Amino acid sequence: MPESPGLEMHRGGGGSPLVLLHGINMTWKIWRPVVPALEEQHTVLAPTLAGHLGGPGLVAGAHGIGPVADAVEEMLDRQGIDRAHLVGNSLGGWVACELAQRGRAMSVVAFSPAGAWDTRAAQQRIVRLMRLTRRSAQWSSTRNLMSRPGLRRAALGLALERGDLIPNDVALQMVEETRACLLLEGLLRWIDQHGSIDRFDIDSACPVRLVWPVADRTIPYEPYGRVYRDLIPHAELVPLRGVGHVPMYDDPRLVSRTILEFTARVPAASAGTTT
Repeated sequence: MPESPGLEMHRGGGGSPLVLLHGINMTWKIWRPVVPALEEQHTVLAPTLAGHLGGPGLVAGAHGIGPVADAVEEMLDRQGIDRAHLVGNSLGGWVACELAQRGRAMSVVAFSPAGAWDTRAAQQRIVRLMRLTRRSAQWSSTRNLMSRPGLRRAALGLALERGDLIPNDVALQMVEETRACLLLEGLLRWIDQHGSIDRFDIDSACPVRLVWPVADRTIPYEPYGRVYRDLIPHAELVPLRGVGHVPMYDDPRLVSRTILEFTARVPAASAGTTT
């Protein structure tokens, strides 16, 4: 099924349902490089998350990811899906784990999931980095940087290994998406009040794969990923080489393979119901 005009989500392919959840400041479109391969095996749903450009709205104020996960659950209900393979990156990985503990996951693949750390310094680092990203999107020079492949690679170096591989129009759209994100400040205020995730109640029958790019400069495994391993003891940990924090454009084949080899382990009989 092609993208639907007016709907900031994508649905296509066939097979057991797989939901793609993007990171902060982005939209579902960041997953485009891997969608075709995934649709060969799955019905792929890629929504834009609440509080992001084109996604459901959010009430102003300090809030965690609860309202974001609620909106994804509502989307699943509208689509007639009880449980799905959940694949998330950064914020989307956090949301995927939250939905898993609500019983909505057949499996979880989380690329550098956000939300966990073990020191105040690690928390403050993330908050500063997110605010810097938001400010830099407002700079008049940012659009010029993004329009040149070499400069784009440098400008996106915290998030990707090969920012130069992102098409010019996509890079410029990413700037607009960051400017328009309504979730960030409320989420950062919530983090300041509540701190790190301190537990996940994910049934051990739900397989979880934590995927951490070795070169992740945004949420490096030490100290962030190590905490996630403690939060989800039964999770499998997979390091990825040659990609950054947002790996979909760095190496679409590697990302697709990392997802599909894991979802293939889940028996078809446990698939969610689609209508």
